[in-house]
Amino acid sequence: MLEKTVKAHVRKRLKELGAYYFFPVQMGLGTTTVDILACYKGRFIGIECKRPGEKTTERQKFVLMEIEQAGGRILVIDSQEKADAITADTLTR
Repeated sequence: MLEKTVKAHVRKRLKELGAYYFFPVQMGLGTTTVDILACYKGRFIGIECKRPGEKTTERQKFVLMEIEQAGGRILVIDSQEKADAITADTLTR
């Protein structure tokens, strides 16, 4: 499974839940971020998508940590099953 397939499943699930989301385009300017930034019922969520078995890089871990320290929710999704398992509770806890 490709990373873009995982992203497509995450996008589908976020849309089903009614979450706002976007895929920032990294152009080398400003602060780096994760694959998907979302908001659901007032909660900020950073989502990093990976191919099955692929690990987050040190930079990605740092960005996820910054989001979490700022009070946001973070997810690392590496399969269709994990994307399909995203629930309202997953996004707001």
